[in-house]
Formats: sequence, C-alpha cells, structure tokens
Amino acid sequence: MTLDLTGFLREFAFESGRVNARLVQGDDGRELLQVRVELGALQMEVEGRPDGAPSALDAARARHQASLVAAVGGLTATEGAAVRLELVMIQQRAVAFLAVGDAARAHRDASSLVEGTGLLVDHGPAAEREWAEGARFSVLVLRTRCAAMALMAIGRTRDAAAAIEAGLEALCVAAERLGIADGFESLGDVIALRTMRDTLVPQLPPAQRAELEARLRAAVLAENYELAAILRDELRLL
Repeated sequence: MTLDLTGFLREFAFESGRVNARLVQGDDGRELLQVRVELGALQMEVEGRPDGAPSALDAARARHQASLVAAVGGLTATEGAAVRLELVMIQQRAVAFLAVGDAARAHRDASSLVEGTGLLVDHGPAAEREWAEGARFSVLVLRTRCAAMALMAIGRTRDAAAAIEAGLEALCVAAERLGIADGFESLGDVIALRTMRDTLVPQLPPAQRAELEARLRAAVLAENYELAAILRDELRLL
C-alpha cells in the first residue's frame, strides 16, 4: 500500500469556488462522503458522528433528557468543546450533502445542528454558549435551505415555500436575539431565501392579490379569524 496521495488527489481534483464532494463506497462496502479541499481531502461517515468517533452530541442529548427528571448540572468545559467540534463537522457534512444533491440527509444534519446549538445555549459553559448564540443564525439559514430543497426534490414546491416562510420567521427571532433586527431585511441570507421562495410559487396578478387582501381585511373586520388566518397564509405563499 502506497502512502503517496498524489494519484488520488489528481483523480479527485480540487475546483476553486465550489464544494467538491462525492459519495463513494468503502472497502467494506459502506457508503462514505468525501470532500476535496486545497491541500487534500476529507472523508466522513454518512451516519452518526462524521469522524466515526463516539458522539458527544448524543451524550449531551442524554444529559439533557436526564436533567428533565433529576438535578443534573450543565455541560463541563470539556463536554461543551467536544459538542462544538462535532457540530462543526456536522455542518461540513450537511453542506457536502447539499453539494452531492442529497438534501434529505443535509436536512437531517442541519436539524441536528439546530438542536445542538440550542443545547449549548441552554446547558453549555459560557464560551460555548457565546459561540452557539453566534452560530444559531447561520445554522437556521442552512436548515431552511435544506428543508426547502428536500421538499422540492419530491415535488412539494408549495410546502417548500412554506418551509422557507417558517424559516424566515425563526431567523427574525434569532436576529432580535443577536441585536441585528434593524438590518434584517437587508441581510444577504434573508434576501436569498426570499428570492428562493418567490421562484417556487407563481405570483398572482396584482388584481387577484388585491382581491385576497380585501377579503382578508373584511374577514378581520367581521372577526372571522379562522378565514383571516387562511387568507393570510395564502398571501404569505404568494
């Protein structure tokens, strides 16, 4: 067995400006995810912790569950750092899954990221709480993208648009927590998600939109809040 990776790296060439990722089969038949970087390549497990080690995030989840029934303290500095490292790896894997067109597994990982950052905010030591608060916004952006793309892949475009709308609402809350609510509308990620949403659902002609808005106002005045909620949701998808 040669230790020289020159042939491997030439065959799996690095391309600047994009995520170079591929799914391969290991010698034992298991599926693996590879990502090409400037000076080499990363290889990740497709299930569990990306580096194949025992999951610190799973241990933190168990700790959280235990805290619901017993007086269990927060994560130690060592535990918090281990969870943070694993979350960084999971984020890399989610982005790589998107690059190979596997939005479903990307969404799975992005959902774990949202849960994991939440655990650090609630139970982690101060340094990890600060990191998790800062990471929460980008993690929510990633989960929203993954959710929409997973739904689009199975033809559920309206549900994808609704997922983006729900994600934008969660991002608005996160922006308030971070103190960036005033500039929320001009954030690049917010603009990109709204553009993505608008491409999914055909826009109504202005006259039809105006009619829906008039019906919404009339429903509110009549205190028909159930109809108002339905009309409001229709308008949000337009």
